[in-house]
Amino acid sequence: MKNNIFQQIITNEIHSYKIAENADFIAFLDIYPMKIGHTLVIPKKKNIGNIFYISEKDYLSIMIFSRKIALGIEHEIPCNRVGLFIMGFEIPNHVHIHLIPMDQESDGDFSKKRISLSNHQFHLISKRLKKYINKIL
Repeated sequence: MKNNIFQQIITNEIHSYKIAENADFIAFLDIYPMKIGHTLVIPKKKNIGNIFYISEKDYLSIMIFSRKIALGIEHEIPCNRVGLFIMGFEIPNHVHIHLIPMDQESDGDFSKKRISLSNHQFHLISKRLKKYINKIL
């Protein structure tokens, strides 16, 4: 069975704009963002499709990691707050958390059209986020 896109990011088979990583998790920019700074957090473990089925320890760990990433996003990207969304429909066999800079509730509407950014813009955003987040990890 071919690895899903998240597993390919974990193994560096495909390029991503990683902003943070530790032994258990990776945070990277969503390439189809709802807002500038939209970030995905994923566990490195394979085939975990529902966040409520992971162990309590892993659940708390991914939330602690996500919190640090969200604080970095909030510090570096102008927004009122960072929304956290866990849905799992895009890649149903790999838990993933969306962290989205938000100014209003409608910024979390996943049915809205996504924004387009250039590779240069992704690079600049990831560099900025990575620099700050590395200080707090």
